[in-house]
Amino acid sequence: MALGWAVRSPARRHGHSRRARRDDPLRHTGEVSSVVPSDVLRAATGSDVALQVVEEPIHGSSGAATAEVVRLTETVVTHGQKRPFSVIHKTVRPLSTGRHAEMATRPDHWAYWRREPLAYAAAVLPTGPGFRAPRCFGVHHDTAYLEDVAGGREDPRRAAEGLCRWQATSRVPSVDWLAAHQLEQRIAVTHLDWTTVDADPRAVAMWEARDRLLDELAVLPRVLSHGDYSLGNLIAADDGDTVALDWGTLGAAPAGADLAHLALSSLTDPLPAYLAASLDGPSPDDVSLGYRTTLVLTGSSRLHWMLSNSVPVPAGYVDFLQEHRPPVLRPEHL
Repeated sequence: MALGWAVRSPARRHGHSRRARRDDPLRHTGEVSSVVPSDVLRAATGSDVALQVVEEPIHGSSGAATAEVVRLTETVVTHGQKRPFSVIHKTVRPLSTGRHAEMATRPDHWAYWRREPLAYAAAVLPTGPGFRAPRCFGVHHDTAYLEDVAGGREDPRRAAEGLCRWQATSRVPSVDWLAAHQLEQRIAVTHLDWTTVDADPRAVAMWEARDRLLDELAVLPRVLSHGDYSLGNLIAADDGDTVALDWGTLGAAPAGADLAHLALSSLTDPLPAYLAASLDGPSPDDVSLGYRTTLVLTGSSRLHWMLSNSVPVPAGYVDFLQEHRPPVLRPEHL
């Protein structure tokens, strides 16, 4: 999950009197080029001359494959006139540590490091109107040059509506690098010791039912999924669109799964807004089941993480999970 583009750090300023080289792409060494490739400049501004570049590292991105996100603010020359322009320089790198590292080399693993540049290069991300990814001005190896989106915090209901319209009108593309069922992959290598934390027994029961809940998800229809559709990855853009950032977990997921991430980031129920916007696609019952099941599995594991790391648990967190749990966890089904 990543914060929006607005988070800034002290800038580094560079003057340049040469044209940006086409052979300037970054490798996954963590180095930052102060020159945007000329084809990117032309795509974004109509110019291939940058006289000055200011680098502003953007902190807060915790995407598994994110190496670096930098805002490059430039002075470009277009038709003999100087003007400012900014672009987001996002570099990815392989996951090398942690319990997911071994499997993350597989193209269908949720943490596969090349997925986001591949998705931009393949033009499979939403382009609007209403709901879209940042515009991409070029992909060079493991670096994507993206629109610097201006805007503010998105409303969860509006985010749910945009998500619904995208998923209802999009087919899952036939590419081998889409993430498979992310939640199933995560749970397969996750072992939680609840005896080490003081957790609400209701949340423990949700986690202990994970095999049964995964069976429920296994029979649901799959939809194209963002994979980390939380408020921290959403911008209410100044142009009126909902813009979703960080597409590194793009995949095919059970209907309703993305709604669970949105709900956990806002502790509000986005299901009514999603269903009200529905034009076509999975049935409301399937969406509801996928949402509620993903919500309690993801939410209970996050509770364990918060308690284990002394992170304050939001007020009403477990009550929210309990209120929106799937039918299989309600008393009449136990």
